[in-house]
Amino acid sequence: MALAIPATAPTAAALPAAGAQERHLVTQPAAQSPQDPSEPPQGPSEPPEAPAQVWSRISVPQLSLPRSGEAVAIDPMIEFYDGGTSLPGPRDVRLVIDTSGLRGVATVKVTDDLCAAEGPLVTCEFEKHLRGPDKPISVTAVAGVAAGTSATIRYEVTGERLTGARTTSRVSLGTPSLEVAQLPDEKGLETGQDVEIPVVLRNTGDRVTERIAVEAAGDSGVRLAQRHSNCRYRQGDHGDHIAAVTCYFDRPLAPGETVALASPLPGSLTDDAFHTQVTYSAEAVPEEQDTTQGGTPGRGPELTLVPARGQGTGFAAERVVRFVAKNSADIRAVGDTLKPGKKGTTRELTFGLHNEGPARIARPLREPAVYVEVTLPKGVVASTVRVDEEPDENADGDCFTYEGGKRKPFAPGHRRYLCPDAGVEAPGSGQSYFFEVRYSEDVAAVEGTVRVRSGDTDRPGDGGFDLNDPDPSNDEAPIVVGKKAAGAEKAADAHPMAEAGAGILPWIAAAAAALLGVGAVVFALVRRRAE
Repeated sequence: MALAIPATAPTAAALPAAGAQERHLVTQPAAQSPQDPSEPPQGPSEPPEAPAQVWSRISVPQLSLPRSGEAVAIDPMIEFYDGGTSLPGPRDVRLVIDTSGLRGVATVKVTDDLCAAEGPLVTCEFEKHLRGPDKPISVTAVAGVAAGTSATIRYEVTGERLTGARTTSRVSLGTPSLEVAQLPDEKGLETGQDVEIPVVLRNTGDRVTERIAVEAAGDSGVRLAQRHSNCRYRQGDHGDHIAAVTCYFDRPLAPGETVALASPLPGSLTDDAFHTQVTYSAEAVPEEQDTTQGGTPGRGPELTLVPARGQGTGFAAERVVRFVAKNSADIRAVGDTLKPGKKGTTRELTFGLHNEGPARIARPLREPAVYVEVTLPKGVVASTVRVDEEPDENADGDCFTYEGGKRKPFAPGHRRYLCPDAGVEAPGSGQSYFFEVRYSEDVAAVEGTVRVRSGDTDRPGDGGFDLNDPDPSNDEAPIVVGKKAAGAEKAADAHPMAEAGAGILPWIAAAAAALLGVGAVVFALVRRRAE
């Protein structure tokens, strides 16, 4: 039942205080988009301005039921209205669902404990504060029934001190299912160069579509042109430029039919583009779905679909096309300095990386684009570790013990570790890692190293993520005990990196997590962002 009333509601309909000026509807979103029922409801479809008692309305969308035997939940939307006055709340409210029209077309299963079936009638009782059932029934197509067969379900809400409501919904067997063809990846592009997304789609379902939505979303490094009036454009996840679009087409597409965009979706690569991609898909949507929300429409001519029989390969529900620009990312290793100490001394070590640009690195599937391999100085081992996940990116902070070229879960007492960066690293940003280390012997003048490397190059068969690094000389930085290290970014006792270069925003320390206890390796990671 699509109905939610706050637990603290003073009356069954959570009614406002007397004198409220707004019309008061209490609803919970339905599982499917509401639509006009196949038969008009009995009674008015809009509430009166000043009802004598609480007024109700039921909305249930049309349902396309797969013929594959998959059960689909039905979730009515129930609305209650009191005209902005404190009317007495309804009592003994119940919903009766008459499924007799589904006989021979679909089977019914009661899916909420507040409901019970007697023959084809399903009765659902409301609890205190109008707490009703959630998705009271599910329906499953009877095997062998032809696509296009339809049936009707009837609904009625009744109760004391309530103006009840009736409505119907139509269940149709068969569903359209749209898939898009795979586009070839493009390499060797120039930054700023125009790109195109020529989507080809096919109806692999068993029903004709009513309306089609084609969606494309660019990753960092892709900008889409805002052109067509039947497309709605939105900003992407990276930057303030347009990088996502949904285009709507009021065109029937028969099962097995293939069409293509009359002209490709236009776009271009940004100046910092390097490895980037566009994810695209197509969906059959109901004719009554609102297409005026979500983004800004273009001002040019409508985009249309044209027949494309025999075109396209590799059809799937969603596809990705990748673009690789001729760019580079200079990832600089950042080391640290430790004070000398006796055996048993503990220190905090900070190390990391910084993207000097010019490219934004963004690895497909958000796998780590860069790793930091740290080798602690002789006589220095990790003793405890704390993980502090950054909230805005995908780096999870899981440094690995790294011995013999193999990664293993965290373990104390080692000198070598491998730490992943996020899947995206913008120019001017970077990441630091905080380790607590212990001196296993007297330590005076020794050195370790911090080295940046691309991708998962330690995994067999994985060539890594090519950064086209223009300056390999800064891929390694020292960890020095006893003197200031070249490439170190902080004073000896400071926890975060103070700077990573002129004009760069300061490192923002993430909240410290609790220590995991003696013997656990402790580190934290935080991110610096170029806003």
